[in-house]
Formats: sequence, structure tokens, C-alpha cells
Amino acid sequence: MKKIILLSVLTFSLLSCETFVEVDKIGGEWLREGSRLGKGYMIGDQKDSDLVKKFLDAYENMDAQLMVDLSADTVKFHPADIGGVFDVDMTNTDFIVERQSNWDSISRDYIFILPINLEDSDGRIVTTAFSETRYIKDGSTETNIFYERLSINEQDQIDRVVQYSRPPNE
Repeated sequence: MKKIILLSVLTFSLLSCETFVEVDKIGGEWLREGSRLGKGYMIGDQKDSDLVKKFLDAYENMDAQLMVDLSADTVKFHPADIGGVFDVDMTNTDFIVERQSNWDSISRDYIFILPINLEDSDGRIVTTAFSETRYIKDGSTETNIFYERLSINEQDQIDRVVQYSRPPNE
């Protein structure tokens, strides 16, 4: 009887041991550069998501200095409200302070924050969507839904912000 119990315990122990192998699953396709067969995406690191959330929270809290601290010296900015791409000097708070100068406060409700990496690349991107209400100094408000893609460089700093927006369903 002891042999049967011991054999059962050993068998159960061996069967319950599993070896987990982490494999990056690749999906989607990057087509921007004109290739028909672009590179795929995989889920990025949580630290990238945390960095971007800190950056986004700094904007919502109107903490321009923290945004500067989390940014590369120059950030490529693709604003939703005007066409074009701008090199923003992030060695000081001037741009952010000016951009927020007509607002008393900002409130955001996040829908998702998703870190992704491009296959066979060092590129790190965090994609996010949120609803933003701006409380303007004249007492009015404006609300938009934003979709943003933020790029992170090798020094763990934000170096690109691409925005798209639309009015909310009301």
C-alpha cells in the first residue's frame, strides 16, 4: 500500500510540473513605408506603459516640468488640431505652458494604454485612447476623444507624440 501511495505521489508530482517557454506572438502588419509585407507587432513591456501613463498624467495635471523630465530634448509632435509635424523643444516648459495657457484644468478618462513593439526593431510604441475635457478659463468646456501613439527612445524618454481626435458621441 505504501508503494502505491508513494508511486501515486511521485506520478502526480511529475505530471504537475510544467515547463513554460515564453514566445513572442507576432500579429498585425506595419505598412507605412510602402512595403506589402511589413513587420508585425508584439505586446511591449509594462514599463513602457507605466512611463507613458506618467507622461500623460503630467499633462492632465498640468505639470510641465515632469513632462520635460520624461521627454527627449526634441519631441516630434503630430497634433490633432493642426496639420503637420513639429519639432518641439522639450529642454524647457515653454511649449507645454503655452499650449495649456487658456485652460484652468484638464480631465481625462482612459480607455486603454497598450505598449507594442515592432518586430525585429528597437522601436517601442505605446498606443492609448481617452476622452479629454478641457476646462477653459472663460468658463466653457470642450471635450474630445483622443487616440495617441507615443514613441520611446533607447534612453526611456518620450520622443514622438502622434495625435488623432474626434468629438464624442453626444
